[in-house]
Amino acid sequence: MTSNDGVPISHYDETMDILLMSIEQEIIDYIYTHHSHKKYCFFGDRPEVTLDTELTKGGLNIIWEDAEDTLDYYFKQWNVKMNGFEIIYYFEPEFLGSMPPEKPLKPLTVQMLVESAKAGEWLYD
Repeated sequence: MTSNDGVPISHYDETMDILLMSIEQEIIDYIYTHHSHKKYCFFGDRPEVTLDTELTKGGLNIIWEDAEDTLDYYFKQWNVKMNGFEIIYYFEPEFLGSMPPEKPLKPLTVQMLVESAKAGEWLYD
């Protein structure tokens, strides 16, 4: 079976699989490079980053300011439509006088970033 331009459909499927795997690895590498810090500043192991890694408390513990920068880069770099994404659902502001969130924070995982990037839009509330 071929497409309209004569290229076998299986070639498109393989190319798409490679692109999607590339997005996954790019996001994992970005998070690892920017947020997987050594345990003791200059020495110690860096935590591994996988699809199950949480960016929020209990995971990499990324703070609000860094999360803003990372997520701004993420939405632009991988052309992800925000679709109502609100950072306040996942990260607690740590500014002087900021109120704690009314609802418990939701976990934000690398898997969520990858799946949304593959879809081209934020898939979660």
